[in-house]
Amino acid sequence: MDDLASMLFWLRLVQLLLAIPLLALAGQGVVFMIARSVGQDVSSNFFFRILETVVMPFTRLARLITPKVISDRQLPLVVLSLLVVGYFWVMFAIADACTSHGFPVAQCLQGR
Repeated sequence: MDDLASMLFWLRLVQLLLAIPLLALAGQGVVFMIARSVGQDVSSNFFFRILETVVMPFTRLARLITPKVISDRQLPLVVLSLLVVGYFWVMFAIADACTSHGFPVAQCLQGR
């Protein structure tokens, strides 16, 4: 069980590190929509810039791995897609780790 506990710890940590920029990117989209609806420029919005700072490492990584055909306007969608795929991949890895040790997923995650 100790091996499972340490594996679950690391997988949950990776899931958390993916969830933070994922939520920041979603918040950035909400702030973008609100700022545009009231006619404000998003580059001067304080909250947008904070959320942009949280997502920036993932945006730079996505810029490095995507071809130049992808424009900077499409890059947030690429980052969102990569983060969602990574989050679900880790979620399925957690479920696989639980079932491979013979535990139902709910019982495995309940015994923190």
